[in-house]
Amino acid sequence: MRESRSVEHRSAVTESPPTMGAYLHAARRKRRIGMERAAEETRIRQDYLMRMESDEFDFLAPAYVRGFLKTYARFLRVDPDPLLEEFDRRFGGRIDTSQIVALERHGKRNSPRERRPASSWTVAAVIAAAFLLILGVVGLVSGDDTPEREPRLTEAEESPSPSPEPSLSPEPTASAPPVIAVEDGIELEIVATQDCWTMVSTDGGEPTTQTILAGDSMTFSAEEEIFVRLGFPEGVELLLNGESIGSPGGVDPINLTFPDDVDQLL
Repeated sequence: MRESRSVEHRSAVTESPPTMGAYLHAARRKRRIGMERAAEETRIRQDYLMRMESDEFDFLAPAYVRGFLKTYARFLRVDPDPLLEEFDRRFGGRIDTSQIVALERHGKRNSPRERRPASSWTVAAVIAAAFLLILGVVGLVSGDDTPEREPRLTEAEESPSPSPEPSLSPEPTASAPPVIAVEDGIELEIVATQDCWTMVSTDGGEPTTQTILAGDSMTFSAEEEIFVRLGFPEGVELLLNGESIGSPGGVDPINLTFPDDVDQLL
């Protein structure tokens, strides 16, 4: 009787469900994928993948780790929902996104700076208009056709064959950057030229994480502000309210807040 209970106990121990890290590790080994290749194709740092496979999920804010976990599970072709449910159970479920967005703005930017007032767009428009007005006045003055009376020269002072003075061509002027109006709201379109992991929050709401595949695009709308984290900035082109603002460039993840950060991309 005692021997039977001992066998049942050993069987229960061996059939206990694997941890999240062990499940990910087994799925990667089953597909015969090395850690270096997994990091390259998911755009997730190799040490982050190793920590998740070792059941260490507290190396970053829960919102980021949850996004990494979902992306990694889909890459390994396993259902991410059970893993996400277990993650939420262990780390408190709903995430305080306002705190994460605040940390990203003030503590984790590559070069912290003060928030620009909304009136800076009006000031830029006034400066551009004044610049164009000055160019117009200069053009009117230089285009005056009224000849000036030259002083009369004596025969001794007159030169037999005066050489004409060379004409100077005006230097080209730099065009002013486009003024993007945001008074009626913000619309950000992310066009992926390569696969890129993203996390987007509109007007301080709950962020959404998604990998945009090459050739696809996503559009996000907000009344005042859009926060976006790009895992592979070099692989996307950005359009704000229909105006192209180019690609941030680089291969390291970056954080951008619109409309505040639009001038650093123009």
